[in-house]
Amino acid sequence: MNYDVLIAFSVFQLTFLMLDLLILSKTDRNIARKGEYMWFYALIVTHMAYLVLNNIWTLAEYDLLALPRSAMMIVCTLSLLTVTNCATSFFFFAVEKQQLKRLQSGAGMWLPWLPALFSTLMIATTAWTGLVFYLDKDGHFIHGPMYLVTLASVSLYLLIVAGVSLANIFRKNTKFLRKANATLLGLVLLIIVFILADGSLTKASILPAAIFNVIVAIFITMQEANINSDALTGMNNRRKAEEYLADRLKNVSEKKPLYLYMGDLNSFKKINDTYGHTVGDEALVLCSQALKRTIGRYGGFAARYGGDEFLLSWQPDKDVEADPEALIRDVNAFLEELSKDKPYKLAMTMGYACCTDQKQPLIAYIRQADSMLYQRKKSAGVGR
Repeated sequence: MNYDVLIAFSVFQLTFLMLDLLILSKTDRNIARKGEYMWFYALIVTHMAYLVLNNIWTLAEYDLLALPRSAMMIVCTLSLLTVTNCATSFFFFAVEKQQLKRLQSGAGMWLPWLPALFSTLMIATTAWTGLVFYLDKDGHFIHGPMYLVTLASVSLYLLIVAGVSLANIFRKNTKFLRKANATLLGLVLLIIVFILADGSLTKASILPAAIFNVIVAIFITMQEANINSDALTGMNNRRKAEEYLADRLKNVSEKKPLYLYMGDLNSFKKINDTYGHTVGDEALVLCSQALKRTIGRYGGFAARYGGDEFLLSWQPDKDVEADPEALIRDVNAFLEELSKDKPYKLAMTMGYACCTDQKQPLIAYIRQADSMLYQRKKSAGVGR
């Protein structure tokens, strides 16, 4: 490697490090769900450590930095361990992103750790076994007989994420869900390309660049998600609801109807006036929890439409006789459960529209559902 190129290589890695710090400073707990945030944070921190170690290793390989043999062994070992940690963090981020329940609880949550444990054990003991790598007489890094096997073990994470994402692209029938899975699949393919290219290099690694691209892509995706999320409840907001429904209404028919619900909390103004806006916000959060739990059962969509008004949609399976009122009963059952220890009682009045005509504009269905909501409120004598 030309020294000018080596200097440029080091400058690029320093730039990645500074940008990692910038992204870290812009990443807070509210950017995503707790699990996603935790593993994304771990990915950034681990990548920063990898950049520092990889730069030291490269400079030492080209004899621009004099390191004792023992120090070089430590740097190489830690560098490979950070690669394992980056792969593990990305995998568990994808698990949280995809909400893979089987890998989030019970016995299934321990299985994904096996490749990481195997890789960590192989790398940590290579100073004595020389199986993953060893240093030649000049102190330079040499691949050991188990190097590719160790790399393949952590690559299992990438293959699992790729497989799930690819399956979901065909399984998920909404534009934004397909887009989310396509993004994950693209990130995995990018890393695989860099791994293959990296295998031909003996004295430098381009994996830090691949991981940095992944970090940037995830960060941008999270920021886009925040644009479409309600800050108080964490639900989808009105903008995301309209985007989602515009996509879903393209596929409705008499045989494949979509139920669109509009609902708001009963006597919400009274809660605000009696207990204050902080308690009112608490009531909205509890409402969002009830809606999320309900829509999780039905495999539908929920959003905060504005104020104490919420929108839900649900498309029943072909072989199941639809009962649109069942969803409303479930929402109110959850609201009753969540507010049983509160000084106020939560209930929601809901109206709905059965969407079967692709040519009908979204606003017409929303007005239809809202009209039913208003009539039910009026009949029950419930304040809005």
